[in-house]
Amino acid sequence: MTSQEQLQSSEQAELAAKRTAHVEQLSNWLVQNSTIYNIFLTGIQLKSVVAGTVTSHLTLTQAHLNSKGGLHGAVSAAIIDFTTGLAIASWDLRDKTGASVDMHISYLSSAAGAGDVVEIIATAEKVGGSMAFVTILIQKLEVVDGEEKRTIITKGHHTKFVRGTAKPKADGEVRN
Repeated sequence: MTSQEQLQSSEQAELAAKRTAHVEQLSNWLVQNSTIYNIFLTGIQLKSVVAGTVTSHLTLTQAHLNSKGGLHGAVSAAIIDFTTGLAIASWDLRDKTGASVDMHISYLSSAAGAGDVVEIIATAEKVGGSMAFVTILIQKLEVVDGEEKRTIITKGHHTKFVRGTAKPKADGEVRN
């Protein structure tokens, strides 16, 4: 590896650590400052943060379930609102992630109940000057015969108005 490649690798590792710390800090702030997030998402764990994509896990409790014992639709919506904002923040390290314009949720199956772990993958497909478009999967994660198995519970699309939320660059331009 050349010294130039080592420098680039070091810079990439530093940016990845900065991105993860930023999203973790925003996640903690949101949980502490929003009653709904505090009720439902206190136990959420970040598993992976890359530019535009955040993967997290949540162990379901009785508070997450509907009367039939599956993941409640309102909880799914709260998860989507929360984690899609984190994906937007991971795009360019912004602190504010905009206001919801549209949220589309498809409920495909149900988690079996309390104790199940769901994996949440939120991906910012595009974050522009005015709008951000994010897709999300909420999947039941289980280990069967030593193999990880994922069952899609919920798929969603979230559009947010983000004008004015990006941090200015040092030269005054806004990052895209």
